[in-house]
Amino acid sequence: MLNEVENRQQEIVNYLKNNQFARVIDLIELVNYSEATIKRDLVFLEKSGLIRRVRGGAMLVDNRKIDVPYLMKITKLEEETEKRKIADTASSLIRDDMVLFLDSSTTSLHLVRNLARFDGLQIITNGIVTAAMLSEYTTAKVSVLGGAIVPKRATINGSKAYNDALSYYADLAVISCRGLDFSQGVTETHEGEAMVKKAFRKQADRLAVLVTQQKIAHKFMHQAIAFHEIDYLVTSNELAKEQYEKVKEHHIECLYG
Repeated sequence: MLNEVENRQQEIVNYLKNNQFARVIDLIELVNYSEATIKRDLVFLEKSGLIRRVRGGAMLVDNRKIDVPYLMKITKLEEETEKRKIADTASSLIRDDMVLFLDSSTTSLHLVRNLARFDGLQIITNGIVTAAMLSEYTTAKVSVLGGAIVPKRATINGSKAYNDALSYYADLAVISCRGLDFSQGVTETHEGEAMVKKAFRKQADRLAVLVTQQKIAHKFMHQAIAFHEIDYLVTSNELAKEQYEKVKEHHIECLYG
């Protein structure tokens, strides 16, 4: 549950995501707080890497690269229809008694509610909230990777988590990503997150990538998974012809939610 300050800052971030730029006066009217309070919020949000302050207001540099705090994301879960449908489709890949790797993405959180109907699952995750929800809503045996928690992201990644993941073997790894490029594959903004996904791919028999339309044909700094290493691509709409040709070339199975 977000507190009053976090709710206000979420309103500011959401406004900027929709409008790209806002004057301080616009934000004062939006949240009904003083100019001093808004300016403190903008300083905090800039330090968190969410916005850039400019003369008279604030702006987003690139909407896709904004790393919104995790608690802000999970308060919007019920509104994420596309992710929910993708997760519903991905659940068709799961069977009783499987060992799964599950990443810390909000798309994976949508999958959790589908896992209650399976028996004998063992799940390894790098997501703190993911693990809590699995424990609450499923009968799966849940393991959490070791390492440091990334501030405001409720995820564990980096070299310790990578090495811990290498001590497991899974039938299926289920991940999402920051961007999916048809040449570079799965990419991330954070090296640590890319490392964990590399380990999941290395130690899993099969890999499923769950991706919304806005992430397709975008790439970021750190490659996590080469395109040819993907076994299943789960998305909401049919791919463009040239994209589908790439998928066929690498014998990737497409599932549409």
